[in-house]
Amino acid sequence: MRGLLGSGGLGLRLASAAVGMPIIVAAILVGGPLFSALLALSLAIALWEIARIAGLDPRSPIFIVAVAAIGAVMGAATSDSDVSLLWPILASGIGIAGVATVVAVRSIPEPDPDRLKPLLAGGLAMLGSVLYLAIPGSTFVIVRAADQGTDWMLLAVMAVMAADAAAYAGGRLLGRRQLAPSVSPNKTVEGAVFGWLGGFGATLALDQILNLDVQLWPLVLLAIVLPIASQLGDLAESLFKRAMDVKDSSNLIPGHGGVLDRLDSLLFGLPVVYFFLQWTT
Repeated sequence: MRGLLGSGGLGLRLASAAVGMPIIVAAILVGGPLFSALLALSLAIALWEIARIAGLDPRSPIFIVAVAAIGAVMGAATSDSDVSLLWPILASGIGIAGVATVVAVRSIPEPDPDRLKPLLAGGLAMLGSVLYLAIPGSTFVIVRAADQGTDWMLLAVMAVMAADAAAYAGGRLLGRRQLAPSVSPNKTVEGAVFGWLGGFGATLALDQILNLDVQLWPLVLLAIVLPIASQLGDLAESLFKRAMDVKDSSNLIPGHGGVLDRLDSLLFGLPVVYFFLQWTT
């Protein structure tokens, strides 16, 4: 029990959550520009964390264009008109590729593979990061704007957080068998099971609390899939961090790591809720 509640354990995570959760809930309840601005800021910080891990200078033109690209996709998602996200996505890709080309031509006049490779890798990292962050991020805005959007956002965020907390606590208390030792040695099969149970139960309970307009059997399906998707999101980010040999995306949030460490599960979970609403409404 001491290991669970000690330094860097569940106690510190809960303390950080006690500070951050009211801000998140308030932004969801208020919605509008505040919610979109907080989301865009979170995605920009997550992009900065990825750039830092990848060794890309945040002052570089490629990073600045990538931040602008995320802003463009979020702006399209926030727009009241029926604007396709395809155009800002295409513009983002062309913009990042174009800036990388101009920088390469101007700063590396002679053929030099040792200098070109990091530049190309940085451009690809930013392009991939924009797709990884902005496309799922746009579903946050779309879900919030849907019918009963406030309640669906609260369900998604709290159910994913419940799954994460249950997985952490279950793994620390009962974890014996490693789930994916090559990706994240601390993740266990027992923790994954507890995480799924926590997310499943939280989804059903939050439906009753929030009085959502949805039939039981589709809700049960959502309760099954949502915690699985959130844990896949966590594993996907762990795969990236393992490849780059880092433990956390940053140390901005005590006990949790970085902003990307908090968004990873939601980036896979919110699209599930988005498609669920498209299916049931």
